[in-house]
Amino acid sequence: MVNNKKILVIVLSFIFTSISFSQVKFWVKFKNKTGTPYTTVNPSAYLSTKAINRRTTYNIAIDQLDLPVNPSYVSLVDAISNVTILYVSKWLNACVISIPNTTPLTAINALPFVQSSTQANRYKIDLIKVDESFSTTNYNLEKLNVAGYNYGGALHQTKQLNLDCLHNQGYRGQNMTIAVLDAGFKDVNTNPVFDSIRNRGGILGTQDFVTGGTSVYEDDTHGAMAFSCMAALKPGFIIGTAPLANYYLFRTEDVSTETISEEYNWIRAAEYADSAGVDVISTSLGYTTFDNPAQSHNMSQLDGKTAPMSIAANIAARKGILVVNSAGNGNGSSWPKISVPADADSICTVGAIDSLSNVTSFSSIGPTSDGRIKPDLCARGGNAWVATTTGGVMPANGTSFSCPILAGAMACFWQAHKTYNNIKVIDTLKTNATFSATPNNSIGWGVPNLCVIPAINPPVGIQKFAKENLPQLTVWPNPAKDFITMNCSDEIKTVQIINLIGQIELFETINSTTTTLNFKKLNSGTYFIKINTNKNTLVRKIIVE
Repeated sequence: MVNNKKILVIVLSFIFTSISFSQVKFWVKFKNKTGTPYTTVNPSAYLSTKAINRRTTYNIAIDQLDLPVNPSYVSLVDAISNVTILYVSKWLNACVISIPNTTPLTAINALPFVQSSTQANRYKIDLIKVDESFSTTNYNLEKLNVAGYNYGGALHQTKQLNLDCLHNQGYRGQNMTIAVLDAGFKDVNTNPVFDSIRNRGGILGTQDFVTGGTSVYEDDTHGAMAFSCMAALKPGFIIGTAPLANYYLFRTEDVSTETISEEYNWIRAAEYADSAGVDVISTSLGYTTFDNPAQSHNMSQLDGKTAPMSIAANIAARKGILVVNSAGNGNGSSWPKISVPADADSICTVGAIDSLSNVTSFSSIGPTSDGRIKPDLCARGGNAWVATTTGGVMPANGTSFSCPILAGAMACFWQAHKTYNNIKVIDTLKTNATFSATPNNSIGWGVPNLCVIPAINPPVGIQKFAKENLPQLTVWPNPAKDFITMNCSDEIKTVQIINLIGQIELFETINSTTTTLNFKKLNSGTYFIKINTNKNTLVRKIIVE
């Protein structure tokens, strides 16, 4: 639970009540927010300081979407006999109610501020994340120290993204906040894989949007495994992609009875995450077909603006949040395409690759119904390494794991490039991915290179670590005119000269500890030198006169 009175109004909107199975749920949409006591000039009444700062930093206006629903509207609906308010959504300006039958709808629809009421009891046949498989075979883990980390089983899935380069520079998610929306986080409160994050207070809050309360540690293991891809810090076994980030853990998916309510749970959790000021949302969920054909998400609706969950995902992106969602595991099934909300146009939809960086057979495909390429990017989802509930590790299959692997990596990239907004983060990584020139609906833009655009300043408190653990490198003269000379304590394998927009101006294979580069063909300006040694990746800024 967020310890901030400024978002109390958000918390109060999440009213949880025990409802019998005979109850019927309806989604009541309001026409406007006229008469609300909240204003855009006083956002501290309903947004945290961190949420306001995100909007200020990235020049995002506080608008009507931010305003809570008019409380008088909610009260008048709630006052109708046999109506129970379950929860309220400010982004969609609506509430979900529980009623014993449809009789109260006559009075509800007669209210002048009510736009519509739609039944919310839709039972899902196929949740796209259920195809994941696991292996319990014991493996000899590759225990190679990179950037001071003994990654264990996670080494290869980290290096596929060139993320070890960012970790090497000290970008490990510090001061970044990630909300994980999933089906439960069983035993995260006791699992030794998460000792580090618990000891440093890195789990900022938890919330169960399915049954109420704040505990999320008793239910499904799916969220715990996804979480481990980002937050685990058990050297020699598994290191997550953002092990020093802060996290919120939100349960939105009920694996026992699948209803459309879970989409609304997700929306409430996303609103909560926004109010708390998170930077990134990572979610490995997807919804497609429901029992009632008239209410199903058919493929023609995959336009990013029809399904409520997709609408909310785009709103979250509009509020400056980097939303990362799994593509789904449906390829080869009756529903091979991406699921909801993976169709949203302003989020990063993640497909799955194997150890050879080839797209897996199960990774869901695009395009969206309006012709956009999906997925956007890919990460390891074929035999990805995840934590078990008892502190071990195992390989697992599914875009449920490629999503958090990439989400954590993107958080580190954003940490290194904080002048970027969420959309520029996505676009930059797409531009510098393996299929950037020829994107397609299986692999998207491909596998991104997280270190292609070097960061300038390592995080505070990391400089000492870097100095003590990295090889000695000397670059002179700087500023340079016609040439520079480099001398390194490790063997230099390759050198790249990269301009400020990420273009490679020069690439040379060296295989020596000393080399001289000719700069005569370079224009004057600032560049980065990216040096790959036999052990590390180093980056230096140079000025060419």
